[in-house]
Amino acid sequence: MKKRIKQIIGVIIGIIIGISTTVGATTIFNSKDITYSSDKTTKTNVKDSLDELYNKTGKCPEGQYCFGKSMPLSIVEIGDYISMTPTSTIYTVSKSLTGYTSDQTINPSELNLWRVIKKNENGTVEMISHYTSRVGIQIYGKIGYMNYIGILNKVAAAHTNDKYIQSTRHIGYSNQIEYCSEFSDTACPVDTGAETDVSLVENALGTLKAERVSGGNNSNNYYMISSRGYRTDDPWTGYDVRFVDISGRYTVTHSLQNQYNGTESLLDMVYRPILTIKSSVKIASGDGKSAETAYTLE
Repeated sequence: MKKRIKQIIGVIIGIIIGISTTVGATTIFNSKDITYSSDKTTKTNVKDSLDELYNKTGKCPEGQYCFGKSMPLSIVEIGDYISMTPTSTIYTVSKSLTGYTSDQTINPSELNLWRVIKKNENGTVEMISHYTSRVGIQIYGKIGYMNYIGILNKVAAAHTNDKYIQSTRHIGYSNQIEYCSEFSDTACPVDTGAETDVSLVENALGTLKAERVSGGNNSNNYYMISSRGYRTDDPWTGYDVRFVDISGRYTVTHSLQNQYNGTESLLDMVYRPILTIKSSVKIASGDGKSAETAYTLE
């Protein structure tokens, strides 16, 4: 009988989609398990009719998505918007890592709008913050250079929400050394691992450019990339870290330690995390096509 009911429901769906209007007050079908009559079909469009059918049968018809009901994560597409608020409202970045004169605090929950950049074969979905952070992280000299990638990954990890998020990283991180054991070319080498994420974001969103979240200063919106470099053009010979400038260029660098004259310098830039959503997470609402209609997670 259940198999027969599924077949009949399929026919009903075909009728609804085919005409998208109400029909007369005749009974479409009856059975001991369910009675569905067209006089109770009050909706006049496909979406609402499917929702109403869901309410009559107690489940979404096989092979269909009922709007307003939870949907699998697999429906998201590259570039879609997702609304997800990190749990933490305050995180302290230690001066022992940054080399700066004091600890710094950030509010991870400010970054709550994300863009899909990758769908993985295991069902997980990777997303990057649509905006950069409102405030920057100040990183100084040799210590900052040695810990640069580790600092950014710690900041990214502060943006998690255990209900939804499987893993975190800062844009640009692949397998680089997070914390160098000493300040040298061998212990803290130049890397090219960031190119993977750079290409991923450019292909998914069409640009690396991003504005600061509301309240930030967009006139100087440079954000950090998890990558170390070494510049050899005098007089700027030294140990650099890479970033994206206000136009979306990734080729620019900033020297934290100048080998030419031995001086150290300060970097003050915003950040941009990447999060991976668990495959078991469901979509609660939205269509993901704009910031205003971003998917929400169940």
